Amino acid sequence: MNKRVDENLKEVKRYHQQLMNLSEEDKVERIYLLSKQLIFIGRLSTIFYEQNKRLYIDRKLKHSEQYIQAKSNKTATADIAVADLRKQEIEADINYKRWNTAFKTVIEEINALKYKVRIDIEDGSSRNNI
Repeated sequence: MNKRVDENLKEVKRYHQQLMNLSEEDKVERIYLLSKQLIFIGRLSTIFYEQNKRLYIDRKLKHSEQYIQAKSNKTATADIAVADLRKQEIEADINYKRWNTAFKTVIEEINALKYKVRIDIEDGSSRNNI
């Protein structure tokens, strides 16, 4: 899992660096790079979504097992047994939401740039930039 995260994060950073080196006038190239970066942001979102769901299943299973095995204070015993898994699940959920928000933000940025390019083409100001 960590290897997949690291590989995709490396690509997101690589495209981010390329985007930082572009001028604001390079709208078409910016759209292209953001579109490429979006693939890796989406993958990160999916990885953390998957991790969250797997941890949820593991937590529920362990909670049930501990509940059944406990002689007394069944709920408290089971809740304590899954506390670490719950923390991991919350962290995965936070990461999923962070990357999902980034995904949506990049889509909005791409759409805004497309709109600006369309306006540039219509008013003729793109002739000097393309």
